[in-house]
Amino acid sequence: MSSTAWKVWNRDDKVEQRTYKRATGELPEMECTKQLVSLVGDVYKPGMTVLDVGCAAGHYYNGLRRLDPGIRYFGADATVAYIDFAKKHFADNPNTHFQVGDIFALPEDFTNRFDIVFCCNVMLHLPSHDAPLRNLIRAAKSHVFVRTLLAEKTHVSKLLYTDTFGPDGEPTDFAFQNTWSFESFRRTAVAAGAKSIEFLDDKFDAAQINREFTDFSKVQSAVTKVQDGVQIAGSKVFEWKWAHVTK
Repeated sequence: MSSTAWKVWNRDDKVEQRTYKRATGELPEMECTKQLVSLVGDVYKPGMTVLDVGCAAGHYYNGLRRLDPGIRYFGADATVAYIDFAKKHFADNPNTHFQVGDIFALPEDFTNRFDIVFCCNVMLHLPSHDAPLRNLIRAAKSHVFVRTLLAEKTHVSKLLYTDTFGPDGEPTDFAFQNTWSFESFRRTAVAAGAKSIEFLDDKFDAAQINREFTDFSKVQSAVTKVQDGVQIAGSKVFEWKWAHVTK
């Protein structure tokens, strides 16, 4: 299996086409954006800098600017197409800054540079969380917020976009949908210098999620729906949680 086989966004940025529509306002903000704004708002003070790792087209900025129209927002993403779009779309906004950046190898000049760092809906798609979480904590002065799949046990899962396999029997076109254990997250955070880590429940409007599922489930894989209060993507239950790391 290629070491980059899981990076489906680099081969086809349209696997998350909704990021463009959210950045432009064609689609409403995600339910997690509302909670992100609330969580960041609890610790944000004017003049602070925020870093969005895995920012895609930068759509989280539209929600964060409700906290402060002058909020200083930096976005980094490994997919060049997303960053190119964000740079063009927000070109006239002096408070936004975008650059290509891999969560596994964030630039050294990011170290202790940003007051608040957040990473939403990215960690589940990575083959491991250890180095990425360490890098997020390294980049932060005070607070890190992560939204991902967390549970008592780690579960490694792959969503196949095509049923093709290499000679080694491994899929050649897939995305990870991994659930990480609370303990592994806590252990990594503490080793990276965290003073505390708090796990928070995900909050959402089920009706809004299901409206989007109806609109996009036929054109995009693994669109989330809510059934009996549980978020489901395809055939998998998504146990979304937030981790708040304080340095």
